[in-house]
Formats: sequence, C-alpha cells, structure tokens
Amino acid sequence: MKTSLALLALVISSLSLALQLRGQKPVPPLEKFMVPARLTELEHRMERADVQMIRDSTVMRNGMSVPFIREVTTDHQHIIVRVLISEDDLPKNYDERKKALFGTAVSSSLDVGSEFDLDFSKSNSVVTVQFISLRTLDKTYAEYKGGELTFH
Repeated sequence: MKTSLALLALVISSLSLALQLRGQKPVPPLEKFMVPARLTELEHRMERADVQMIRDSTVMRNGMSVPFIREVTTDHQHIIVRVLISEDDLPKNYDERKKALFGTAVSSSLDVGSEFDLDFSKSNSVVTVQFISLRTLDKTYAEYKGGELTFH
C-alpha cells in the first residue's frame, strides 16, 4: 500500500513539473541586456557624441552610409539596424549592388551579434538590416532578415 502511494505521489509530482516546464515561455534573446548600465549621464552623452562625429566624418562607400542601430523591438526579440543609401551612388550592375548590400548587411549583423554574444545563426534571427533611401526617408529600399536580402 505504501509503495503504491509513493508511486502515485511520484507520478503526480512528475506530471506537475512537466506541466510547469511546458508552460514556460522562452526568454527573449535581448532580455538579459535590459538592465541599467553603469554610466554617468556625462559618459553616455560623450559616447553618443563620439559615435555621431565618427558617423558624420565617414564618407559613404558604394552609396551606403555607416550602419547604425535604429531600435530594439518592444518584445526584445529583434534589433533593427539601418543603412542610409544614395540610390544614384550604388553600384549600377544588379549583381554588384546585391553583393555590396549583402556584404554590408552580413557585416552589420555579425558586428551587432558579437556585442550581444550571439553566434552567426542567432545573429541572423535577431538582427534585421534595413536599407533606407535618402530620396524618401520613409522608403525601405532593401531589407536583410533571417539571412536573406530582399529588395522592395
């Protein structure tokens, strides 16, 4: 009798544990970074000014600006990187243009991923690179998402 009660208790506790584990949601990949940084306001503003000066002093290469992080999605699942482009200054040949955009996107994704301790495949699922036309700043020219480059 005691053995069957012990066995029943074990089955019930195992079932309870399995249900608890099944109900857990996966932790968003960027959630662990959503903590206060140990920077003073002065240090934060100096760093932002340095980054802006570097970005402003860099010449566009292949019709593309220096990539920059635009935002983190509200669900903390994705980082959106933007690259401003001058369509007139992009390589004229389609294959060369695609190669240039793809190279910039992969490089940006890897750079961001390395700062957030993401491996290559995780970087591709977390980082999205949007190429925005300078002609109309609300137009996405192309987008790199999930390892694929799509022209719009």
